[in-house]
Amino acid sequence: MITAIALVLIGFFLLVWSADLLVDNASEFAHQVGVSTFIVGIIIVGFGTSAPEMFVSAMAALENKGNLALGNALGSNITNIGLVLGSAAMVRALPVTQTTARIDIPIVIVTGAVAIYMVLDGLLSNMDGVILLALLFSYLAWSAGHSKGAGGEPAISDIVADPHELDLSRIDHPRGKSAGSALLFTLFSIILLMIASKMLVQGAITIAIYLGVGELIIGLTIVAVGTSLPELAAAISAARKGVHDMIIGNIIGSNIFNTLGVLGITGVIRATEIDTGALWRDFPVMFVFTIFMFIFALTKGNFSRGEGTILVIGYFGYIGYLVVTSLI
Repeated sequence: MITAIALVLIGFFLLVWSADLLVDNASEFAHQVGVSTFIVGIIIVGFGTSAPEMFVSAMAALENKGNLALGNALGSNITNIGLVLGSAAMVRALPVTQTTARIDIPIVIVTGAVAIYMVLDGLLSNMDGVILLALLFSYLAWSAGHSKGAGGEPAISDIVADPHELDLSRIDHPRGKSAGSALLFTLFSIILLMIASKMLVQGAITIAIYLGVGELIIGLTIVAVGTSLPELAAAISAARKGVHDMIIGNIIGSNIFNTLGVLGITGVIRATEIDTGALWRDFPVMFVFTIFMFIFALTKGNFSRGEGTILVIGYFGYIGYLVVTSLI
């Protein structure tokens, strides 16, 4: 058990570090070889928002633990809204733009509804995974076209949410690093992500066996919270500094990538029979949290401290229910 806990903790640390390393070096390599800022932005956002979740879920699927991957995706989405957004709003009320309230959040709702519809038959199939990934790329293409406006290349912040408030001027490009060395570091970070994911998944499986709970529950709780801790720390820091756009954009972008990208990759790698608990409990909970986010954003034009408190209480109530029912 101690070894399993150590694997999980080390895996979390390596995931966060290697994901940041991947973002920095992949963007640097793209710049060195003359790739457009749009593609660089997709690298930053795509890997920056959900690299830990994507690699953990892919590794879980390869280990034939599809419900661990499913729990990771659903749990991360619930954690993002209930814990991350709620905690940030408790620190300071977060203003919401009309575009966010009327376009961005509804897109999150639609992607969640599509995912629920696809698994109603109790199976996340290979075809479901392909469709979800196709929807993700379609969303990115639509966002790119929508953001071009009067012409020219779209701004990164207009394409899709950036989880770490990273734009091209803020990326840490090591001075003097060549394209070759940037590529090597990129490959190294991918390998490290795979190793960290393997450690985390193996540790989580061992803990699940030791506690006698299902892999879905471990994915929804330990794994999901762990992969969301960097976002939580960043959100609270941003709330204190009044950088509210970064917080909301982080959650929207991350949840879209988790729903379409993480579930999509899981389905493509291995068809997964959905745990019945996910069908009647976790998918609906994710959807309800998203609806509450939409209502709070639309009615007052901000997320108040009171609404943040509601989200946090709802989140811990949900986690408490999972823990109690799984151990009884």
